[in-house]
Amino acid sequence: MPLSVIHVPICVSFSYFGREWDATLVDATLQEEQLRDGDMTITLNRYGDVCQIAKAGGLPMEASALHHCLQMALVKAEDITALLAQCLKEDQVERTRRDGLLESTAENDRT
Repeated sequence: MPLSVIHVPICVSFSYFGREWDATLVDATLQEEQLRDGDMTITLNRYGDVCQIAKAGGLPMEASALHHCLQMALVKAEDITALLAQCLKEDQVERTRRDGLLESTAENDRT
């Protein structure tokens, strides 16, 4: 029985640098995270339903900057969800092929 996946929440992290959010990185590396001035994580699905926004401390943020980050997070969520759907489809094809091979036998009906 294949797993039915409908709404997949995707977390997208933002690291920002500089007093005025001079630079923003999406899904920063560990080294970049150690240098950042603040961070925020947005979790949403490909339909734009926001599950959570986590911003603990750091620099204050304008509403327009939050809106821009939400738009970027939505694009990432759509891309990641499409990739997951493709991987699940490929896995289903492989399981069907494999299961078909497991059920085959070397015996013939000889009458």
